[in-house]
Amino acid sequence: MQQKERKQKYGARWAALGAVLCSLAVVLAAAGDHLVAGDVSQHALRIYDIANRFQLFQGIGLILLGLSIAQWGPRASWTWAGILLLFGVLFFSGGLYLVSLVGQSWAFLAPIGGMAMILSWLVFAFALWRSRSG
Repeated sequence: MQQKERKQKYGARWAALGAVLCSLAVVLAAAGDHLVAGDVSQHALRIYDIANRFQLFQGIGLILLGLSIAQWGPRASWTWAGILLLFGVLFFSGGLYLVSLVGQSWAFLAPIGGMAMILSWLVFAFALWRSRSG
């Protein structure tokens, strides 16, 4: 397989993960609106909505990451950005979903995930800064 095809395939995998994350966010938004809204407090629903919004944004971020890899080729920094972003969604959004549905015992996960997402975006910015087209 040629270099260009390899980097496009690697980038497409990250973009596909982002698209899956976005589709799950849409499913969870619908579930939140139709199934969860009547069973939790307004405060819990607000927390659920924050989790959902951040999941969607990070999914879009993974799509952008995949497109960047396809353009400039795979690098360790791209991979770390993607891993941190996935980890961040799992802990931040996952933690907030759990807080809104079952209570505060899962609140400790959100700051861990939030830090992972911040670090991911910084690594992504660094990787973009260092990349060259062509």
